Amino acid sequence: AATVVVAIVTVGFFVRRASLGGAADGDLVLVKRLPRRSRRRRGDELPEATVVRVVDRRWKRGAGLVVRDSGELRLLLYGIPAGGPSTEALRFIETPPSGLEGHYVEVELVPGSGPSAPTRARLVDDLGLAGEPGVSTEVVVRQAGLPRDFPPEPLAEAASLPDDPPPASWRGREDLRAATIITIDGDDARDFDDAISLARRASGGFRLGVHIADVAEYVAEGSALDLEAYRRGTSVYFPHRVLSMLPESLSNGLCSLRPGVPRLALSVELEYDARGRLEGRRFFESVIESQRRFTSDEVRDCLAEPSRLAAEQPEVRSLLVDAESLMQFLIDDRRQRGSIDFDLPSGDVILDTDGRVVGVRPTSRHVAHRIIEEFMIAANRAVARHLSQHEQPALYRVHAAPDPDRLEELDELLRPLGLELPADETRLHPQALQDLLAQTAGSDREAFVSTLVLRSLARAEYRPDCGGHFALSARYYSHFTSPIRRYPDLVVHRQLKALIRGDEPGQGTLGSRLEAIGAHTSSTERRAERAERDLLEWKKVQLLCRRMGERLPGRITGVQPFGFFVQLEDYLVDGLVRVGSLEDDYYIFDPLAHELVGERLGRKFRLADRVEVELVGTDAHRRRLELTPVGRRRRRVSRSGSRSSTRRRRR
Repeated sequence: AATVVVAIVTVGFFVRRASLGGAADGDLVLVKRLPRRSRRRRGDELPEATVVRVVDRRWKRGAGLVVRDSGELRLLLYGIPAGGPSTEALRFIETPPSGLEGHYVEVELVPGSGPSAPTRARLVDDLGLAGEPGVSTEVVVRQAGLPRDFPPEPLAEAASLPDDPPPASWRGREDLRAATIITIDGDDARDFDDAISLARRASGGFRLGVHIADVAEYVAEGSALDLEAYRRGTSVYFPHRVLSMLPESLSNGLCSLRPGVPRLALSVELEYDARGRLEGRRFFESVIESQRRFTSDEVRDCLAEPSRLAAEQPEVRSLLVDAESLMQFLIDDRRQRGSIDFDLPSGDVILDTDGRVVGVRPTSRHVAHRIIEEFMIAANRAVARHLSQHEQPALYRVHAAPDPDRLEELDELLRPLGLELPADETRLHPQALQDLLAQTAGSDREAFVSTLVLRSLARAEYRPDCGGHFALSARYYSHFTSPIRRYPDLVVHRQLKALIRGDEPGQGTLGSRLEAIGAHTSSTERRAERAERDLLEWKKVQLLCRRMGERLPGRITGVQPFGFFVQLEDYLVDGLVRVGSLEDDYYIFDPLAHELVGERLGRKFRLADRVEVELVGTDAHRRRLELTPVGRRRRRVSRSGSRSSTRRRRR
């Protein structure tokens, strides 16, 4: 059998778990081809191989928990759901310092010389005792490889900038300081880089202004600030901690649109008729002064309670009322185009003053969120169209149509629920998915079906070609409205400013680098999202470790031969009900109906069914919850989730 390096050849191989030889997702490996072939899903056949040696590790470092096993200190690596090093116990190369048991540590991973030689670990840093405030965040940061402290050079550049823009920097800009401009952000928002203005036109229509902090005025291309922002790609938001793309003096100071202070901005002015149809657009550099900072809940309360609205200044009252009217026109326009509107529930963890998680707070979109969302989408579309029509090289936010295989999988999941996609999935319009969501709107299955549809869609990416946005049903789309926290927005700002100032389209060398910039920033975005989601899930599991034995409502989100997954409604986190814990019957898996059916009594556990479960096992390190349906006889399960009974059911 031939020995090949997988990365160099065009053929793929199937490697069984037992043949990985310590390899992890993304590693470069040397493999030996085996004579047999393996059939995978949908009938694909791949030649099988076994790993001979790990040539290069994707994961050079990792974070893990130090445990004592048979008198020896070992390490349980903390894996990321999207892939990472094995969570099997690893040995330290050198004897670690005393007192590390029960601590999380950062380590350098050193692969063994063959399949029989496991990966080993060299201690880099002690992150703290498991369960202590801030330790879980630090573990996720180290495991994901996120940049933390800023190097001296960008900090020095940031320190050389003024606290406020001097009047000399206002020259050549439209002065909007006297206009009624407000910001609307969440209660716990960390960035204030977008503001809005809105006035009625003489014709009865609307003049919408979207004003974004002019970060490009201070972060020059190729500067130390720019290179560090590019390296980070995006800001990362954790509970009680943020890893900013830019130093705090910029993100929370000079570029923060705080009320009552002048700020440089890049403005988009959009004119609509009385029915909300776009009639004109204009782009210009400005100096603004926000009149009022609203939280999202304050705007909601003002629009719902006349007495709250009456307490505001007349110009602000008119702005809020008109904003709600224009928002509705824009929503109607998007729906007519077939844009998909997801309204998924989410939950933020509640931390006490010591940083320990004490609860989960459900969050949902309301009128204030929708106002800002629609106005930002409108600005993003307008900027993308302007750049594209003027052939100005830029980064676009591209969302491709779903892969036919993913749509086929979605259709298989929907059929047992009495739903189905149109027959021709290869030419699916987003309107078909919006119609599908409308069938479950208001029902207890709405969130579940929305999640299924969302998972079937491709990931949006940053690309230099204006490929359109499938979910928004938009021919032109870019990210323009958050240059404080997203590097692609900063690129778009630079290119738009060049057009405003009359520079020749494509001037400079940026065009040749856009492909690489798009790939890098798409990657850093995925890294940030994984880390944010990972920590949120970990903190929820930490909270539930104190809820052992409680009965909790949930919904079945996945069914497999080994059991089914349940999302706990009050916590929005999944746990597993193992089929072995269902002792009232022998359950058979039906892959077409996505259900487990009791052979004797005919009881069913089906996808999307509501179910009440009891929390019977937890593992905070691996973020696992073990559940059992209430009212079913089960084996006794230990706190770690392992069954104490060794009896096995046989057919």
